[in-house]
Amino acid sequence: MSNRFQVLLRDERGVELDTWLRRKSEVFPNKTNLESLDNMRVFYVVKAAFEAHTNVYKIGISERGAHAAKGRLIEYTYYYGTADKINPCKGVKIYLVLANYFNPDVEAAHSYVRKLETRVKQRFKEVRDRGAERINVPIKELFEYLEETNDVFQEDTETLTRKTPRLEEKGQAANTAVKQIISETTNRRGQKSYEVQFMDGFKYDANMNQRPFTRPNGKLTYQEIIQLPRGKELIDEYIKKNQTTTTTTNTGATVTTLGQNAGKKNQQNFEPVSSRTRTNAKVTTI
Repeated sequence: MSNRFQVLLRDERGVELDTWLRRKSEVFPNKTNLESLDNMRVFYVVKAAFEAHTNVYKIGISERGAHAAKGRLIEYTYYYGTADKINPCKGVKIYLVLANYFNPDVEAAHSYVRKLETRVKQRFKEVRDRGAERINVPIKELFEYLEETNDVFQEDTETLTRKTPRLEEKGQAANTAVKQIISETTNRRGQKSYEVQFMDGFKYDANMNQRPFTRPNGKLTYQEIIQLPRGKELIDEYIKKNQTTTTTTNTGATVTTLGQNAGKKNQQNFEPVSSRTRTNAKVTTI
């Protein structure tokens, strides 16, 4: 599966941050926007209420995965408060949230969010305001620039950078590292889970002596697997290799195809930040 950016929010007028976090997500069904930030790397644009009369916006990123993105945005609500009629200078608005899944095999320096942040800082370095992350530029101009940078994100996946000889050659790593995906099952609701084999590792006994340990196989969802070292790489390879597609021949026979080229039309791809997003895509262009 692709790990391109998904647009969780794009609004030139901005939305009160606390309000947006509590709303239902338009991208992830059955989740709030706050919940949709779990295990995501994000790039965002915010503006404090006391700067409402200016074009000063703050760009920011969260690149650690787990609950880091959620915590980062919540911090803004604690620091600036929530807008109210008594004090109009309280609160903070959010204008843009781009997110892709945290992949532990991609170092922060090579992540999409870091690359995008670096480009934006460089492009608007002449209009910085109190630091490199605050820029004085109309929001429309900022959005237009982000649309032009889609060449950074043409590839479906970020560059993997955490492949060590020990993990590759000896098959040993942390017990959480995925060794291979063995099989898949689908429950009555159509939800898939995958049997995962883990790498050989170690654990410590009561005397702090290191002992060989192999974690038992487990059944995990796609979202759970991609949070593990080597997880996204191996689950995507498994899905690509085991896709099936069914076609009907001229004689009326039904043919099911299994392999790397099967079912390409059904792959879930997240479009890059571009004004040329497909009309039937699940993401919103920026």
